[in-house]
Amino acid sequence: MFKVATYNIHKGQTLFKGCNLSGLKQGLNELNADIICLQEVQETSRRRSASIDAHGASQLLALQSNRYPYAAYGANAVYHHGHHGNAILSRYPIQKWQNIDVSDHRLEQRGILHAILQHPRLGDVHVLCAHFGLFKVSRVRQAVALIEHVKQHIPADAPLIIGGDFNDWNLHVHQALTHQLHVIDSIDHAHKKHLGRTFPVHLPWFKLDRLYTRNLNVVAAHVHASPEWRQRSDHAPISATFK
Repeated sequence: MFKVATYNIHKGQTLFKGCNLSGLKQGLNELNADIICLQEVQETSRRRSASIDAHGASQLLALQSNRYPYAAYGANAVYHHGHHGNAILSRYPIQKWQNIDVSDHRLEQRGILHAILQHPRLGDVHVLCAHFGLFKVSRVRQAVALIEHVKQHIPADAPLIIGGDFNDWNLHVHQALTHQLHVIDSIDHAHKKHLGRTFPVHLPWFKLDRLYTRNLNVVAAHVHASPEWRQRSDHAPISATFK
C-alpha cells in the first residue's frame, strides 16, 4: 500500500498569519504521504521576507526537505516578481515529467503536471496534478484537454492518479472525468456518501479538490480540516491510501 495526497497550499499564505511555510512543512510531515500533488506552489518570489528565505530560496525545495528525494514542478503563472504552479513530491523515482499548458485566457494561467513514477511493485504509475480555472467554460475545456491527454499518452491498464484543485462546484468536470476516463473519486468511494468538502478550510462547503484514481484500490480516504490545517492554507488537503 501507499499513500497519496493533494493540497492547494495557496502560495503558503493564510488568512490570519500571512505566509506560514513552517506550518506547511509540519502539515506535509503529518500527512506522511508517499506522493503529494501540490497546487499554487510559489517557487520563486522576490517579495519574500527574510523569514521565508530562511527556509530556502526555493519554496519547492523548502517543502521537499529531506522527506521527498524526487520532485517535479511546472510554472503556470509567471509575473514580474516570480512564478507559481503545480508540483509533485515523491518518495519514488520520477522517470520523466511534462507540464501541459491548459490556460483558457490570459487572466488565468493554468496547467496539468504529468509525472511518471517508478513504483517498486507496480512499475510505472502516472500522476497528474491539475489546477483548473474559476469559470465554467474554462474548466470544461481544461477537462477535455486532460481527458484527451490521458487517452493519448497513458495506457488504459496503467495505475493512474489525478489530484488537484478543479474549482468544480457544479460537478461538470467530475462527471466528464468519471464517465470518460472511468476514474473514481477516492473520498466518494471510501465513504459511500457525498463528503469531501475542502473549501474554505475554516468552514468547508465546496468540493473543489479531488483525488481520482484508476486501476488502484482505495483502502481509505480523508479530508484534513482540523483547526491546525486552518493555519496553513485556505484549502483542506485530501489523502488516500491505495493498493
